[in-house]
Amino acid sequence: MTAIVPTYNGAETIGRTLESLAAQTWPALEILIGDDGSTDATPRIIAEFAATRDDVRIVHRPENLGWLGNSNDLMSRASGEFSFFAFHDDVVEPTYVERLARALMDDDAAILAFSDMTVADTDGTVRTHTFDLLEGVESPADRGTVMADRPFDWWVPNRGLFRTAAYERTGGIHRNRSGEYSADWTWLLHLSLLGGFVRVPEVLCHKHYTKKSLSKSWPHDPVQQAHLLRAGIDEVLGSSASMRTKAIVGGRLIRRILRAKRRAMRGAR
Repeated sequence: MTAIVPTYNGAETIGRTLESLAAQTWPALEILIGDDGSTDATPRIIAEFAATRDDVRIVHRPENLGWLGNSNDLMSRASGEFSFFAFHDDVVEPTYVERLARALMDDDAAILAFSDMTVADTDGTVRTHTFDLLEGVESPADRGTVMADRPFDWWVPNRGLFRTAAYERTGGIHRNRSGEYSADWTWLLHLSLLGGFVRVPEVLCHKHYTKKSLSKSWPHDPVQQAHLLRAGIDEVLGSSASMRTKAIVGGRLIRRILRAKRRAMRGAR
């Protein structure tokens, strides 16, 4: 079991992330930290944490790879059969790994298990987020169709436990023409074609946004969204899914692109 901890200038929050990993009830956990050239106190905090444990590996990067490059490299180094992302602004409950691991081990057809989660925004508001649209959905085409629509809270499963082999089967998380923008969506879209998503209906993960959180810097404009949809098509076509599944899910994405173009044309008149 590997906790993948990509971090960059996360001194404000990474301490509590690491403390929550240390508190896990799962008996054997590898904590793999990738420091992406931080210039704040992050290197000191993770070094002090590692000095107290024998299950921590730290990768220090001389150059900043960005969260995709950092995350992909860490996935390639993970030694566990299962992995999960512990982003430096996330905190997980002590039973997080245990509950998700049991759920994933009980379902051989599943690729990922995830829980409900709370998100604390920068204005102090806290909301609970759940994603139940894939519960009981067994067909890769049906799962892909759900994810192709990018429904509300589609990102919640990214705080889940996945089979580490998924990294090799997908080639990791891919950039799109807008760089790292929402690249976790194409990752989850690809995973949905490989296996089921098991939801554990408990709040086991808590995200704490800060003003420096990467996704807060994205404008989510039509250009970015168009690039993302095209990347989704590439992800589907490059998967090992059947031709029928590729046609169904890829067709769904093409229709979304065409609808967006029609809306843009109407707006320009």
